[in-house]
Formats: sequence, C-alpha cells, structure tokens
Amino acid sequence: MPTPRTGEKLYGTGAQVLDENLKIIAPENGRDVTQFHINGAKYVLEIAKITDASRAYLKAGSPSCDKQGVTGEVLKRGGIEVISVP
Repeated sequence: MPTPRTGEKLYGTGAQVLDENLKIIAPENGRDVTQFHINGAKYVLEIAKITDASRAYLKAGSPSCDKQGVTGEVLKRGGIEVISVP
C-alpha cells in the first residue's frame, strides 16, 4: 500500500470484499484500494504458514486487520485462529 495511508473504512465485512466484490475506497481521493488490502492479506497468510502460526491477534476496527476485515477473513479461511484486540 502507498504511504502515507489514507483513512479507509470498511462498510461491510472482509467476506463481502472477497466474495461479493465490496470495494474499499479511500475517502481522501476516491481511489479504489481494495486490491491492496486483498494482496496484503494474502501475503500475511503466506507468512503465517511459513512461520507455522496457528493464531493471529488483529487490531479491532481496522478495515483490513480487524477480525471481520479482509486480513482476518483471509487468515480464517487459511485455518488461522483470529482474535480481535482493542
């Protein structure tokens, strides 16, 4: 993802992004950043598998990293237990 990051919000769930083509839009510029989130989530799953991780603690409220976000959903589908932290 480009830096600095924009303040995206996910109006739905990671499952909807992956299954129903829900888009994540950067409010500052209207840019569709969905694929950045999906690619990043897949990369996190790769790292989790390489390191033999069985659990992930993700930041609540993040469009990507919340348990219900894109990364959380990709990890769950990959067999990783996901726990949200405040």
